[in-house]
Amino acid sequence: MEFSQKGNLSEHKAAIYALCEGEGDHICYSGGSDRFVIKWNLKLMKAEKLVSKSPTTIVSLCYLKAQNILLIGQIEGGVHVIDLTQNKEIKYLKVHKGYTFDIQFIKEKNELVFSSGDGSISIWSAIDFKLLFQTQIGKGKNRKVAYSAERNELAVASADGFVKVLNTEDWCEKFVISGLESGANSLCYLKEKLIIGTKNAHLHQFDLKTNIKEEGIAAHNWAVYDLVYNENLDLLASVSRDKTVKVWNPNTLEVLKRFEGFKDRGHTHSVNAALWSSYNNYLITAGDDKVIRIWEVN
Repeated sequence: MEFSQKGNLSEHKAAIYALCEGEGDHICYSGGSDRFVIKWNLKLMKAEKLVSKSPTTIVSLCYLKAQNILLIGQIEGGVHVIDLTQNKEIKYLKVHKGYTFDIQFIKEKNELVFSSGDGSISIWSAIDFKLLFQTQIGKGKNRKVAYSAERNELAVASADGFVKVLNTEDWCEKFVISGLESGANSLCYLKEKLIIGTKNAHLHQFDLKTNIKEEGIAAHNWAVYDLVYNENLDLLASVSRDKTVKVWNPNTLEVLKRFEGFKDRGHTHSVNAALWSSYNNYLITAGDDKVIRIWEVN
């Protein structure tokens, strides 16, 4: 297995915090502290369109394919709903008092989950964008959520040092994963495990069959900001404030590739977001250096 850099995309003028796939497998969107949402064409490796300018910093994005709608989450807790067909905002959703760090679409229920810096999550209808439910997870920030359709559950990463797992049928608590020794920043379902990335740079594996959390491993030098799994390639990727991107064997948690520094044309500042694209299985990463980097796996 060989890893290389396919290209760099550098239209943003400030740190990038959010990535999501778009209407085609070769399309993705990005947003950050320059307040712009940019649409990218991965076939041409260039910007296709400036989609929107937000009033404040963008920290999350989510694309709804059936309606051709883009959701833009911001630092003040609001979410702008953009109809890309009409090229205009159709709703502004505001219930949170802190950052809307993550937006997750629950396809089976046609619902949306917003996770916030105010310690709560909110559930919205993806049809009429009405608030359905809001619940407090803890006092700390909820940076990421992960959804498992097979298990009908949503895992919420809390800065209070635990992961709370909810039943998506009724949004009741199923169980809590504690003992992380640091705030939970990121998480990812893969096979029969839940992988958790923490503020103290560790990765933890929680076995969903036995409900046992394995001892954490030192994965990075700084906080793990994002975790993404590619089922086609059976690869896990992590990104960190330590400026590195790592690709892992998810079965053994062995590092297969570390992208860093001049030789790899790696990021020069904190890496904040990652995305496995359906197009050529590209790994897309972005961070404080204002650059989106495209990594190819052969």
